[in-house]
Amino acid sequence: MKRVSRLAALALAGTVALAGCASIPMEGSVELARHVEQDREQGVRYFPAGPLTGGSREEIVQGFLDAGTGVQDNFAVARQFLASESADQWRPEQRTIVAGGQASMKTLATNLVEVTLQSYGEVDAAGNYTFYVQPKSVTLQFKLAQIDGEWRIQEAPDAIVLQRQAFVDLFHSLTLEYFDSQFTYTTGDLRWVMTNRDEATRATQLLLEGPNQWLAQGGAVRSAIPAQVRLLEPVRTDGNTAIVNLSDKISHMPPDQLSLVRLQLEQTLKPVLEVGAVEIRVNGAKLDVQLPQPGRVLLETEVKSAPLVAQGQQVGYLYGTELREPQGAANVESVVVDQKVIRGALSLSRQTAALLTKDATLAMRFADTEPQLIDTRPGQIEPSLDNWDYVWTQSTEQPGLWVTKIGETYSEEIALPEGVRDDFISFQPSRDGVRMAFLYKDDDRVVLAISPIQRDEAGTPVGFGEPLLLKMPGAAAADVAWVDRNTVAMLVDVPDGSTDVRIYRVGGELTSLGTIQDAVQVAGSNSLAGMRIIDRNGTLYASHGTGWRSNAATVSFLFAQE
Repeated sequence: MKRVSRLAALALAGTVALAGCASIPMEGSVELARHVEQDREQGVRYFPAGPLTGGSREEIVQGFLDAGTGVQDNFAVARQFLASESADQWRPEQRTIVAGGQASMKTLATNLVEVTLQSYGEVDAAGNYTFYVQPKSVTLQFKLAQIDGEWRIQEAPDAIVLQRQAFVDLFHSLTLEYFDSQFTYTTGDLRWVMTNRDEATRATQLLLEGPNQWLAQGGAVRSAIPAQVRLLEPVRTDGNTAIVNLSDKISHMPPDQLSLVRLQLEQTLKPVLEVGAVEIRVNGAKLDVQLPQPGRVLLETEVKSAPLVAQGQQVGYLYGTELREPQGAANVESVVVDQKVIRGALSLSRQTAALLTKDATLAMRFADTEPQLIDTRPGQIEPSLDNWDYVWTQSTEQPGLWVTKIGETYSEEIALPEGVRDDFISFQPSRDGVRMAFLYKDDDRVVLAISPIQRDEAGTPVGFGEPLLLKMPGAAAADVAWVDRNTVAMLVDVPDGSTDVRIYRVGGELTSLGTIQDAVQVAGSNSLAGMRIIDRNGTLYASHGTGWRSNAATVSFLFAQE
């Protein structure tokens, strides 16, 4: 265990208070997080004190809440505050409340204490994190009784309460790997687990339970692992191999499905254990399982790290101030110039493009000599192009989300998910084709909506699942883009006239990355460092330290790399 030297104070209850950078302010009116490095080394432990002799009801409840940081020995210290029967029944892993500021406490009756606190998010039993842009008031009740002359808690919520810094110290995220509806792409499902537990075993158990219900709506995300399969013992390693012992339900599966199971396990466990492979066993016996044939499943949905831009009469990837034309893109470049294209999107395959002019949306494959007319509605916003070569279009004057397959002649209107306004001003599908991000203004809030895309057996979009809605302060919505397969970037105009750059990690937190004056377009890459933004004058900005630095290059627009 790494020793922590930045010890600030030892509180009366015995909780270690640690100096450091908290990503969410716990007091005041600020509602957005400051960026926290996700991959820093974890090694912090807290050592809370047990019950005070002669402690009052309020002191016992407060001590119990403070002891939620003591995760050692299955929260042994916290259980000391509970009556013996309650100590056996208490399930702290069911709910983790990320709190801020001081809790208010009052005694409602002789044996009942009520605690009210401000929550900035919660983690449920499956590791799903619900983040609150504005703090939410949460009330917890505790029933106490005197046992041998000391107050003890008879009834307590199945939950722990952690201040923000304690949550950062004691929890971290991991990604469970599933598939899109066609089992063509892998897709990540972010979960949060305690750092001092057996993370590999916990990750495997969560993986077997299946994808988040929100993601799985309408089969948008699927698992190759049958629901009845169980993990029979903790995951262990043998050299560079992780050993996963599963129940016999898996032994009757066909080889091609077993190969997908192994792929899921490997992609989930490799980052956790830093191993090279996974060995599957059934009731202790090794099962010979091969990985899928190369190209059967696309593991990476990375795009070019350099931004793709239109600059004067040219289209290309921008390296510093040097522009390099994409291979085979001469026909696309000609159309961009001839048709006076003002926005564009490039597919994940880097072989198809969607192009917006002032009059219509066009699309073409790199090999095409002429573009296909997709949508002629007036007032169109920047189109999107998913990894199945479907072009998505929207008009501010004749609202409606249209979907057209490149090479086909008809368009279908897709009903928007519940709660999403039809006048959204920016949208983009995730690179695995699983989720759609919408950005729009709703009354006095800017809203980010993320909804699973539901497709038929051929991969054609047919609808959306119920969205996640993230409502945040802002004067106007400007643009949205996927930074990577699980992170969304937004440009949100704020009242002082500048534009705030925000990111949301799906299943994580909302973060502000600072402001840029008059920013109008953001394009993702494969990391936060690869994001690019342009302002109304075409000035290009890149991330630099804790702010943004302008590039010497001036561009007409950024292509969305999707």
